[in-house]
Amino acid sequence: MAKRIEVFYEALGTNIQAARNRLKMTQAQLGLALVPPSTRASIANIENGKQRVLVHTMVQLARALETKVEKLIPSEVPAGHPTLSDVEDELKRKLNLAAPQLRKLAFAADPAAPKKRTKA
Repeated sequence: MAKRIEVFYEALGTNIQAARNRLKMTQAQLGLALVPPSTRASIANIENGKQRVLVHTMVQLARALETKVEKLIPSEVPAGHPTLSDVEDELKRKLNLAAPQLRKLAFAADPAAPKKRTKA
């Protein structure tokens, strides 16, 4: 299952690499722009889809690359991209959650799902 999820990170890495190359920035320079700094090897792993990226790191990468986070995230779902059920299966396996908890988490993570309105 993890292999299918990694397709997203490969596409993300390609976008990060393209943005870095556009600025004529080295992997080492990009790594040093992060807090805490990352190594050149870590940036190479991100660009090759071998290392997942934490949300706060995505924000820092976007700033360092003078772009918006949404420009780095793949705009089209790559072939083999995980479905919601793939994500649920991986969460179940890794977090050992019961079905109702999984559905609640999956629903909250689904950008197409209607969101509850809160009172102001």
